[in-house]
Amino acid sequence: MAFPEPARVSSPLPSSPLKIHFIHVGYGDATLIQLPDGGNILVDTGKSEAAPQLLAALDRLNIQTIDTLIITHFHSDHLGGLSSVLKHFPSDKSREILVPFAPEDLEMKPTPPVEQLKKHALRIIREGETLLKTPSVHIEVLHPKTQTGNQNEDSLVLKIVHGDVHFLLAADIGPTTQKKLAEDYGHQLKSDLLKIPHHLNDTRVFSPFLEAIRAKIAILTIGENPYKAPNAALLALYQQQSKALFRTDQHGTITATSDGHTLHIETERS
Repeated sequence: MAFPEPARVSSPLPSSPLKIHFIHVGYGDATLIQLPDGGNILVDTGKSEAAPQLLAALDRLNIQTIDTLIITHFHSDHLGGLSSVLKHFPSDKSREILVPFAPEDLEMKPTPPVEQLKKHALRIIREGETLLKTPSVHIEVLHPKTQTGNQNEDSLVLKIVHGDVHFLLAADIGPTTQKKLAEDYGHQLKSDLLKIPHHLNDTRVFSPFLEAIRAKIAILTIGENPYKAPNAALLALYQQQSKALFRTDQHGTITATSDGHTLHIETERS
């Protein structure tokens, strides 16, 4: 897949910025993308017990509607807050929730969030799809292309391009998918900001994946957990590879603001 060349954007970038909020929901993911035109995309909803934190953060940001809801995979730390989000932001039931595969295709014990998900219209999105294409913002799906049965490795990976500024949201992918992405995309993975995959709850990383991304900023979504994450060796590697690493357990909600040329980071806590 060829990404748009930012320098060749024909229309001037809007005066309104692109903002991506990595909301502190403990060990889990909930990422709000505020588009320059005012649209709101929510990627994942954290754990069910963290739903009050998520909704409070969205209220503080004065979010009135969620225009697009994306679930990267069906583990509880990404899907658990779904019911609370849908109740808080009621909408036409025809609104699709974007997912990488159908819940029925998984061999897993039914959970309340998954059963809730089944009640809604779902749109399966795969590698190569363009989720958004405007003069200033492109959102592309890099993964998955097929389903392997490993939810982490099959989770959605999104590339966001705003002018000269690139973001990579890597969900919970592990070394197998990292290797595939590095081989398939190479230098096209280069991004200014990386959402670190799987909360550093792994013992290894595919190093050429990080070398291809060369992210200046790394975001770690993390909180108390029984897995002893983040892995100390991997944390040191990511700190070495990036110019700055921010953690939601230490910094609270982290906001990345792009004007299409530069990237600015703000944190809830210093």
